[in-house]
Amino acid sequence: MRTLAAVLLASLAASPAAAQELDRGVMDIVRGGTPLGREEFTVQQGTSGSPSGITIASLVRYPASRPAVQIQTMLERDPDGAVTALQIDTRQASGLSRVYGAAVQDHLTIRQTTPSAESVREYPRATGVVILDDSVFALYGVVAERATAAGARLPVLFPRTGRRGQITATRATPTEIDLTGAVTGTLSVDEKGRLTRVVLADGMSAIRQNR
Repeated sequence: MRTLAAVLLASLAASPAAAQELDRGVMDIVRGGTPLGREEFTVQQGTSGSPSGITIASLVRYPASRPAVQIQTMLERDPDGAVTALQIDTRQASGLSRVYGAAVQDHLTIRQTTPSAESVREYPRATGVVILDDSVFALYGVVAERATAAGARLPVLFPRTGRRGQITATRATPTEIDLTGAVTGTLSVDEKGRLTRVVLADGMSAIRQNR
């Protein structure tokens, strides 16, 4: 797997016209109208192991300028949508915390390191598992992609905390998706299916800039 810094540098700095780029955006993160941070992300065709998979790369800053916390995320999915690798780096005053994930046979192995400890967790690699994070919103694009009018039931995993659960993603309209279960809220997409807004019941929202 490529290093996270290299992937983010290549993804976020690349020309918007790059042929392999499927989406690029900037989202303002707010709670109750109060600005909290900003997320820059790209979605690209291809992964470190396959030209036909998908890579999501994200950089979140809290706050947007002079951030006290930065979260860098890379998620790789194979052509069938299964998670093959992930990395989440959290930088703050207490130091760097890092989460690595890799698919090994029928399991997803998560290794987490902090300035003071290291742990390894292993999860059954359930078909269709979705990786989410309480502070990274571009990952909800995968949920939007899988939503159906009848309601798609999706197993979810939050690697930084180890929290697991299930959500139901119901496409209420072609551009609006309702979430219930482990996460409650709504997602909005544009006519091309690109994520434009995440509104969660806990008051957190991510709103795509018009550019």
